[in-house]
Amino acid sequence: MTIVKKLTKDYRIPLLTVLLFVFMCFARPFFPTKANIYALTDSITAYGIAALGFTFVMLAGQLDISFGSVMALTSCCFMMILTKVGFLPALLIALLMGCVCGAVTGFFVASFRLSPFIVSMTMQLIYKGIALTITKSTPVSLAYPALTAINNCRLFGTVPVVFFLFLLVALAAEFVLRRTQYGRNLMIVGGNISAADNLGLRTRYYLWSVFIIQGFCAALGGIAMMTRMFSASGNLAIDGPLNIIPMVIVGGTAMAGGRGGTIKTLWGVLLMNIIYNAMSMYSIQASIQQLVKGLILLIIIVSDKYMENKNAKV
Repeated sequence: MTIVKKLTKDYRIPLLTVLLFVFMCFARPFFPTKANIYALTDSITAYGIAALGFTFVMLAGQLDISFGSVMALTSCCFMMILTKVGFLPALLIALLMGCVCGAVTGFFVASFRLSPFIVSMTMQLIYKGIALTITKSTPVSLAYPALTAINNCRLFGTVPVVFFLFLLVALAAEFVLRRTQYGRNLMIVGGNISAADNLGLRTRYYLWSVFIIQGFCAALGGIAMMTRMFSASGNLAIDGPLNIIPMVIVGGTAMAGGRGGTIKTLWGVLLMNIIYNAMSMYSIQASIQQLVKGLILLIIIVSDKYMENKNAKV
């Protein structure tokens, strides 16, 4: 009985994900087909990578809603310079730009201890405005050979290669969080920033770093999105925060910080995308899907706050 309780407590999201996947395989014959598995895994990658970066921000007890605009800005720049400098230089420039965007947002939060929500909301408007300005509010479309080759590269003809990039980033991020001094200190900062200050930890450095990591992951996610869309615009990933934040919280990362991990986020991403895919398979209207997403987010926030208060009493 103790083992069952431990499994349901510590592994409830992976178990729920597997059970839902198995249920959909029997309930909908089209669900386990190669076409749907490809569509499912292909749609996970971009937002999944961004969700991994957002996990670092939440572990530090912070919030960043500007990553959707960072994805848009870096993708637009990537597509605009792709034919001029080549794939690899354009990739490096876009990733560097993502880090710069994250550094700017993190500077105001870490240096002046401003509200991360207000700062990221402001920077979201700025990054989006820059993206719309440099593209003249016109989508930048380009079927570049390297992007096409990546899009056509599939394992067993089913799973896109970019999905394994998502898995690789998740494993690397989990190693950093669990096996390095940086990850352990980050958990302390997120758990209690005042205690971290008293311990002599450079809290400003850790707060700043998580926003840079978020910017890097947002840029990488935006580029991954280009391998399936071949078109970037200032309005790209406009619904990013509404889709990504629930994935991270569902995975088990606490909004208050100090508890969670990227492997948990990975399971949260898989679960939420299976739910989205199931709703589409059952022909649920888009408006109802938005309602369901909102209800899921509300339930998660309330339950997370309840557990936080319960732990505080203990």
